[in-house]
Amino acid sequence: MKKHKLIIFLLFFLSLTSIKLYSQEIKFKAIFIYNFTKHFEWPPNARTGDFVIGVVGKSQLYDKLVQMTNSKTAGNQPIVVKKFRSTKELTQCHILFISEYNSGVNSMHTAMSKIGKYPSLIVTEKHGMAYKDAAINFVIKDQKMQFEMNKANISKCGLKFSRYLENLAIIVE
Repeated sequence: MKKHKLIIFLLFFLSLTSIKLYSQEIKFKAIFIYNFTKHFEWPPNARTGDFVIGVVGKSQLYDKLVQMTNSKTAGNQPIVVKKFRSTKELTQCHILFISEYNSGVNSMHTAMSKIGKYPSLIVTEKHGMAYKDAAINFVIKDQKMQFEMNKANISKCGLKFSRYLENLAIIVE
């Protein structure tokens, strides 16, 4: 009986630990995305109106970004966070986060066609996406949250990035 209770306790403890780690991961992604507003430069035609950060798919990141960006601006633009259930619902965004579960090939093609020529920084969290259409892809290396950056994809979007950001990134081509 004691062995059974010990196993239940260990499973409970491990689930709490994984919830805490996931919560930390969400927090770090939100911090990165918010800081991307400071380290990327959008062309003049994208510097009016609201600065829109879009989140595609079910993700606690949306709530964290809303909380973090409340009353904040990107340059002189108020930051607005929008939630989309799928890439089919997309409207123009300055930064578009596509969750791992919505980063399939069809979803990415839909996102690219919906966004069109509008300068949008596409951020993902699925292995290999920076080698495809994403400009930024979150990865965990050596138990640390990091991001891959594809400079060619960023250039295609008409965006410029700071050297500081380039030094922090894992550059992929």
